[in-house]
Amino acid sequence: MQQSSADRDFSGYNAAQANRPERPLARAALAAMPGTVTSPRTAIELGCGRGIESRFLAENGYTVHAYDVDQSVAPTLRELAADLPVHPEIVDLAEISVLPGADLVLSCASLPFLPRDSFDGLWNILVTALRPQGILAVDLFGVHDDWAVTDGTYLSRDEVEELLEGFEVLELAEEERGGRSFSGPKHWHTFRVLARRR
Repeated sequence: MQQSSADRDFSGYNAAQANRPERPLARAALAAMPGTVTSPRTAIELGCGRGIESRFLAENGYTVHAYDVDQSVAPTLRELAADLPVHPEIVDLAEISVLPGADLVLSCASLPFLPRDSFDGLWNILVTALRPQGILAVDLFGVHDDWAVTDGTYLSRDEVEELLEGFEVLELAEEERGGRSFSGPKHWHTFRVLARRR
């Protein structure tokens, strides 16, 4: 069992993602955007990896600020930025102190790897960055997840609902299931969140 986020093989994981399509959460976030938002639209992706979702958002009219801790994805993100309005930054998410104003914030299974104090700080920053009527689309991990014995942020449903005060919740899907992770079999406890800031 991996005991810390530092032990996780983010480079290996990101390398294995090269040919997958964009995640359903990114498509759902785009579909939930109100038509009243005028161009140019701005998105933030926290934990962008190789930029698959960032590319998807940029190809759909967004200027994307993309953040990831994995140095190995920097060349791929630079290539992406040469062709599309994507602005990548290689940074530990825990070190982010400010984010640009955004119409959409996307984070696919990245925020849970932050220790709770860093998670809480970044959550406040991203809520501040999200404009009124903006869309929040994130994956969170629950307290029954196998990885909940490691460092990171694992939440009860009540805690997730508390985080979403001030939002119109469009979807809050809680799931527990057996399955696989990049490092092997595990029990998943996840929350898929799609919400609109009031």
